[in-house]
Amino acid sequence: MNEYNNQILIIGHRGAFDSAPENTLKGFKKAIELGADYIEFDVHASQDDALVVIHDIDILRRIGNEGFIENMTLEELKNLDVGEGEPIPELKEVINLAKGKINFLCELKAKGIAGKVVQLLRDEDIIDYTIIQSFHIEELLEIRKIEPKLHLAALVPFNEEYIPEWDKRKKMIQDIIALEFPIIVTRYQNVDKNFIHYSHKHDLKVFVYTLNTMRTMKRFIDMAVDAIIVNSISKAKKVLN
Repeated sequence: MNEYNNQILIIGHRGAFDSAPENTLKGFKKAIELGADYIEFDVHASQDDALVVIHDIDILRRIGNEGFIENMTLEELKNLDVGEGEPIPELKEVINLAKGKINFLCELKAKGIAGKVVQLLRDEDIIDYTIIQSFHIEELLEIRKIEPKLHLAALVPFNEEYIPEWDKRKKMIQDIIALEFPIIVTRYQNVDKNFIHYSHKHDLKVFVYTLNTMRTMKRFIDMAVDAIIVNSISKAKKVLN
């Protein structure tokens, strides 16, 4: 389970996005049942420094009310229903549910939480089964200092824009190569054969997000990306099979 090799990995975007509420224990359990290789999820810190799994910096989209995660306590966050009666889970709850059953692609959304996340991964003995990704490159560099064994993935570009010019995309790849990260993660619109060939030539693995249709999945599988981050695990399994 701890090796990502030449096979194309299926990564469940925020769990099983099309089958259960995103970033919930129900969604992660469904992703395991569907046979994904990894679950992808997002980590923030509450006001009282609890590590919680939710995508946005606030609860507006999920709940309909205003409130920033960093300004709310764990108790306040746990009392919210983010869909189908599911509360916002703590990171340790996600790990306890899924470890030994699936691998983890953990995105650090907040700054300053690297040390706390790494310590929890150590305590739960899942360093070998986890990839940490982030747009915050300084967080990844901090993780490298404190736990060199963790696989690190750079999310680029920071504003998630589409970059049509090859020279700009090539420069983006070169920047990640220079930082010696093993994985680059970007939206699928930025990836073509040149992107993959140049990355692989420099031993850089390419993860693409977020694929929705079987046609799009097949296109990137045929181009030999290393992982597809998908909303429908069942569709991805059909294409790969």
